Amino acid sequence: MRYVPVNCLNEGMKLGRNVYSPGGTVLLAKEVSLTKEYIESLKNLVINGVYVDDDLSKDIRVENIISEELRVGAVKTIKQIYNNPKSIVKSLDTVEIIAKNVMDQILHNKSIMVNMIDIKTFDDYVYSHSVNVGVLAAVLGIGLNLDEIKLEKLITSALLHDIGKVFIPKNIINKTEELSEKEQKIIKTHPEKGYKYIKQYYNIAVTSYVGILQHHERYDGKGYPDKKVGENISLFGRIISICDAYDNLISEKPNKKASIPSEAIEYIMAHNGTTFDPKLVRLFLRKIAPYPLGTIVKLSNGQTAIVVENNEECSMRPTVKIIETEKTYNLTQDWNFRNVTIIGVENK
Repeated sequence: MRYVPVNCLNEGMKLGRNVYSPGGTVLLAKEVSLTKEYIESLKNLVINGVYVDDDLSKDIRVENIISEELRVGAVKTIKQIYNNPKSIVKSLDTVEIIAKNVMDQILHNKSIMVNMIDIKTFDDYVYSHSVNVGVLAAVLGIGLNLDEIKLEKLITSALLHDIGKVFIPKNIINKTEELSEKEQKIIKTHPEKGYKYIKQYYNIAVTSYVGILQHHERYDGKGYPDKKVGENISLFGRIISICDAYDNLISEKPNKKASIPSEAIEYIMAHNGTTFDPKLVRLFLRKIAPYPLGTIVKLSNGQTAIVVENNEECSMRPTVKIIETEKTYNLTQDWNFRNVTIIGVENK
């Protein structure tokens, strides 16, 4: 199985995973052969790519970090909360259940590096983004050896980190052009609005709603709303900050092309110690794959390869299979490839 950008899909390719509609129903089922009409529908939904099964990737198994059922259910719950904030008190019980289920599934799969190329439509972006941030935060929390009580609180905070956007005018949230200075000031109020609302109307842990408040603080003190510096920012705030930034980068929007995971990782590395906590950056690099399984890469020796295994200890140098020869090499350990690097990603 491998991920193929929607613009590179061809008729006859076979889906490797279900594709869901914005409502959470199966739009296209696993093993369906793509037609011209199906490909056009995916483009119209602003889906940036899908997983396919083909001869090139026949031996690659991409594990779900959480089940499709849990993801779909979580997105539906977050959508209900955003569309009807008055129901939040009742829905938050469900959010905490989802947080526990996410924690349990990731604890079961904790040896897996996250291959985070998510498939989502623009219409459900806000809700899918919240779930993705919850998943990424859980992975980092487990990497920090947080106990299960703290993990649940962290995931709950991450799932609700953008709840304050409910109180921002939709014409600003949905605007595809560059925001004016006034609009930027309004959008920057969402962490505090979310924090105040959750704190007033629902009894969750202080650490959870402080994480909501601080997810746009920066390690160098140039964030908002309070310009806190370094470890004066709560751990939850620092974790959610890096997860929020990463998923935003790899997400396709009408006014923004999605970055590939390796580009997003480079952004995280470039802002190490300024926007992000250096300790969390190091952990992020170990847990999130810059080159997800099935990615076709160009090597510095001129060969083309497909990523078949990730290496947590050196994530930028995975194990690859050369397409021309079908021979496999570990870029970290194979002495003959010690000077060979990945220089780009091919979309085909």
